[in-house]
Amino acid sequence: MAERKTLAITQVNDVQRVGEKQIPKLSFKAKDADGEFLYSTFRSSLFDAIKQGSVIDAEVDVKQDGDWINRRVVQIYVNGQPIGGQKQGFRGKSPEELELSARAYALSYAKDLVNGDKLELGKILDQATAFHKWLTNGKPISQKGDESQSEPQQQNPTTETVIQNITEFKGLLSKHKVGTREAYEILSINSFMELVDLDEAWGKIKEARKIE
Repeated sequence: MAERKTLAITQVNDVQRVGEKQIPKLSFKAKDADGEFLYSTFRSSLFDAIKQGSVIDAEVDVKQDGDWINRRVVQIYVNGQPIGGQKQGFRGKSPEELELSARAYALSYAKDLVNGDKLELGKILDQATAFHKWLTNGKPISQKGDESQSEPQQQNPTTETVIQNITEFKGLLSKHKVGTREAYEILSINSFMELVDLDEAWGKIKEARKIE
């Protein structure tokens, strides 16, 4: 679960390259209201903002891994604005865009089940609706009410890549030889089911792996 923290950086380590793909990783120590802890980030676009003695407004993904707590910085804000570029995760989008993304992903997931002979074609909309409710905890992201079923087909014209479903996303990972575990680590997830916006996720993969 990501949360915003004000971090006073006390120590910055040298950039390391980890894994078979030698992904750059920056680790540092910082103090917050609860004490001093070790943090890290794989987002090279954030490295320049992490300096010893500086205070940053950071979005931190905190996960318990056995006895170890992994604190990963996924975004840094200056004057309330993200500094890591346009592909930032889900906070940079409006509620309406998030709603459309959730509906599109839910419909794509249902289509994948039909293609895999795990769902009858006549139940595709019911499954998509149920999965959308699961994604949004049963609450609409948009405050404008329910949109029609045709809306998931709408696309943001400013988006460079439009990934239609999880199958296409996995195909891109395979094409660029990005393993599942590596993708999970870059995206700070435990399952692809956690993804809402596949284009945003692919943007993070491209940035971490320096894919053109």
